[in-house]
Amino acid sequence: MEIRLELLILFAACGLVTLIPRILPFLLMHGLTLPRLLTEWLSFIPVCLLSALFFQNLLVAQNGGYPTLSLLHLAASIPTVLVALTSKSLSWSVIIGVISMATFRFVL
Repeated sequence: MEIRLELLILFAACGLVTLIPRILPFLLMHGLTLPRLLTEWLSFIPVCLLSALFFQNLLVAQNGGYPTLSLLHLAASIPTVLVALTSKSLSWSVIIGVISMATFRFVL
């Protein structure tokens, strides 16, 4: 495989375009204090995103019919939900969800 300067520039530009929207808000908000109501509202965003991803994978759409449950995703969600309820940690929930899904896919 040949490494060309155009590809290196393209990869660097793609990395920069990806990095700017992630870093720029932190740089702009560095010295500001957000109102308490806005901070509380923003704290629900990770839970809402995780819930949307969870239910999107749990329910499988059928053409012209009602959605059905994915048994693989349902089986992987049981340990994930138990860890989420006991630990109240988003990080542990994601880690256990990935491990349980990988385990069920490997076994089944």
